[in-house]
Amino acid sequence: MATRGSAGAWQGMDFLPVGICIIDPEFRVCYWNACLEEWTGIPAADIQGEEITVRFPSLKRSVITERINHVLQGGAPIVFSSQIHHYLIPSCLPDGKMRIQHTTLVPVAGEEEGIYNAMIICEDVSTLTREVVAYRAAKNDLTNELEERIKAEKELKATQEALLAYLIESASRVVHPAETVRADLEGIISDLDAGDWRPEEIRMQLQVEIGMIRAIEENLAELIRATAGGRQDIPESFRKFLLNKG
Repeated sequence: MATRGSAGAWQGMDFLPVGICIIDPEFRVCYWNACLEEWTGIPAADIQGEEITVRFPSLKRSVITERINHVLQGGAPIVFSSQIHHYLIPSCLPDGKMRIQHTTLVPVAGEEEGIYNAMIICEDVSTLTREVVAYRAAKNDLTNELEERIKAEKELKATQEALLAYLIESASRVVHPAETVRADLEGIISDLDAGDWRPEEIRMQLQVEIGMIRAIEENLAELIRATAGGRQDIPESFRKFLLNKG
């Protein structure tokens, strides 16, 4: 039975759940583990000894080759963020979408002293990346909803304040004349109870009170007309209430 992955000192890495590829200073593939075989569909036997940039031309970009050469010279490990580079060795998920990878380059001592190979470690972070994207989208939706709610509450508060000011003004134009009429009528009743009344004077006084009552009626009618005219500072529910009372 054939063994999956590349044979040799690194064969134990075939059991790791991450993609691992080792290239020499000529960018030739020395090792291609079983995980990469599964992800890419490329058997280790087919790619071993081949320049990785021939199989994957996107790796020829200077931003990548310069970092690979840095590691091949024994430099510090280098990380290719999944948020910026997405992947170095392209492969598809079962649903056809590209696999998002967190990639790390690590120097590995070669057979000759002072010669280094580069180990490319590819970690599949597709699920995590999509969860983060979904979380951010949900957060943005909630933020937008909260902003809309705050805006609506501010508008409602402004409407209520405008309504209150309007009602206070309208009530003041009704309450004071009504109090005056009440006091005058109480005075007339007192005069009648005391027997100190003259028909002509009472008639004149009642005409004055009728005039004031008409003014009150006009103020109330103005309030109702304002609601019927669709004043923006009066809520629809209160407008319907006043119209029904009218």
